[in-house]
Amino acid sequence: MSRRAMVLAPLLGLAANAVAAPGSLNASSAASAAGASNATAGSTVPLALPEGINFAKIKPVLELIGRNAALAWDYQLVPVPRLLAMVENGWTLGFGAGRSSSRSSRLLFSEEVFISGLWPIARSEVDRDLRSVEDLKDLRVCMVRGLDYGRALEEAKGSLYTAEYVSGDFRTRVRQLMAGRCDVLLANHFNADVRALRQRIADSGGSLERLKVGPSPLGNLAQRFVTARGSSLAALVPVLDQAVRSNRREIGQLLSTEE
Repeated sequence: MSRRAMVLAPLLGLAANAVAAPGSLNASSAASAAGASNATAGSTVPLALPEGINFAKIKPVLELIGRNAALAWDYQLVPVPRLLAMVENGWTLGFGAGRSSSRSSRLLFSEEVFISGLWPIARSEVDRDLRSVEDLKDLRVCMVRGLDYGRALEEAKGSLYTAEYVSGDFRTRVRQLMAGRCDVLLANHFNADVRALRQRIADSGGSLERLKVGPSPLGNLAQRFVTARGSSLAALVPVLDQAVRSNRREIGQLLSTEE
């Protein structure tokens, strides 16, 4: 038996014994968690992602990592608070929620898979270039509850700018921006090609005459896998780290290609 198979074979017994609180997991999630109790090389493992993530862009990267880790993914796109609850209860791996010092004390994060930028998308009437966090002064910023935006943006929240929490996929959040729910939407974009972000806005029903993308990201986030410390799923983290390290060039190429 290979070392990878030896690592995976005894994993995830907790899922068979876990009892979900009513409404906390849908039927698909519960089935995935139960199936994970018998995970071996080639197994299907539940993976929760933020509902607003650019899934079409990230899926090839996750599939590449999964193949190299001898895993298949059962994808679940959910609101970030639910993602964190599922992860903390040991029901699933997570990806893309952001690491903070408070989370690191109870959750186990993988090495960074890649770095993404937090790009500001502003309504056309915002009469300034948004080049730094300080440029958000007195603006209303649409953000996703539960997503960690990094120290600079988190510390400025409430004192420099007002956070307006929105939910739903990217299309829904663009629609809320255009409707005036906020002045600026922070979008997690996986490469430096602003044209691709503008195209994503247009494809999501946004008007490029009414919306504008800032000249640069206001912050960067390391995208990582995450699971509960002490859970059986935690044994997958070094396997995933190795798969990422072995495929960094391919991951970069996938992210740099046009959407």
